[in-house]
Amino acid sequence: MIAFNPFLKIQARMVADRMPRLAVAYSGGLDSRFLCFAASRAGASVLALHCHGPHIPKEETEEAIAFAREARLRLELVQADPLALPEVACGAKLRCYACKKLMLSRIKARLKELGEEDRVLCDGSNTDDLAVFRPGRKALEEEGVRSPLCECGIAKQDLLDLAQTMPSLAPSRPPRPCLLTRLAYGVPPSAGLLERLARAEAGLARLKDETGQPLLGDFRLRLTPKPLLQAERFEDAWRSLVAPLLEQEGFAGFGVLAGGPVSGYFDREGEMASS
Repeated sequence: MIAFNPFLKIQARMVADRMPRLAVAYSGGLDSRFLCFAASRAGASVLALHCHGPHIPKEETEEAIAFAREARLRLELVQADPLALPEVACGAKLRCYACKKLMLSRIKARLKELGEEDRVLCDGSNTDDLAVFRPGRKALEEEGVRSPLCECGIAKQDLLDLAQTMPSLAPSRPPRPCLLTRLAYGVPPSAGLLERLARAEAGLARLKDETGQPLLGDFRLRLTPKPLLQAERFEDAWRSLVAPLLEQEGFAGFGVLAGGPVSGYFDREGEMASS
């Protein structure tokens, strides 16, 4: 049972703030899917813009494209490679801020090329994002990006509850956030390293239990800088399944951390490998 109707909240915001034309920074995850779908349902013209590059798992882009096609969303793909940015290249704690600034600049440049600068640029941040360390929030504020879900008081659980009644809104696989978040601060990324991380996680995601559900639940492969598999659940018997997948991508000798929240590992006190 959802506490309130998120669709009505978004519809009221569209009307009250006179936002008939939106440009949505669209990752393809549940938050941005809902925003695009709800705004369209409220009568707004929605242009979804999806940034892709070496830091975005290929499966995330494929899923974003598939949903846009099914929902008949107008979609533009925007190339962005943050690896040359100084803050990203050295693994600085503000790497997400620098990366977000780059992606927003690419999105705005694409809107200008299309003659669509009059659209209100939005993203899918929800109220949960306000309570944790999110350096990218500063970039959103500096660039004047609206976050309608936050403005309407919509939390992640509201969307998860809604997805139970509207399964088409939810991605078919657990979302895989930006690959840079797998690296401890101070660990420099490279295109090759991110590719290996993406392949390893894709292999792990294909592991299923006897009911067909993801074996590990939600998970991330962290580099601390030693490989650390952080998973919602893990049993020792599964090592024979997991080890070959990680070893073939160069992540032998991995540790395991099971249970607890998976997201935001390097930003929780006591868990940061380096600062």
